[in-house]
Amino acid sequence: MDEQGRGFSKAERLRKRREFLGVYERGDKIQSTYFVLYMLENGRSHHRLGITVSRKIGRAVVRNRIKRRLREVFRTNKQAIFPHCDLVVNAKRSAARAHNQQIQEDILKGILRWKRKSPASEREG
Repeated sequence: MDEQGRGFSKAERLRKRREFLGVYERGDKIQSTYFVLYMLENGRSHHRLGITVSRKIGRAVVRNRIKRRLREVFRTNKQAIFPHCDLVVNAKRSAARAHNQQIQEDILKGILRWKRKSPASEREG
């Protein structure tokens, strides 16, 4: 969206069910304190993010707050993620009580674990 590439455009979102299912089936699953991350290298020139927050987590206000926080973490840190990937984040119940800094640290730790787990030289296709 803006010059630094720090926006969050529609092209950077996973929106269709089949896109989510593809990441679930072929991606790597990373467990963290507040989230379950599914990551799959996508071969595109940008990352894509999908978020799921179940009604078990809380009411709409709580679910939407978690989604806003996740989008902001993704938006501000997407330059640090390489290679480009599709990322699906499933929130756990503990995410409802997490602060912004805890959410950011948890997501970045999960991404770092994924990077160590699947180096860029080992590409699935």
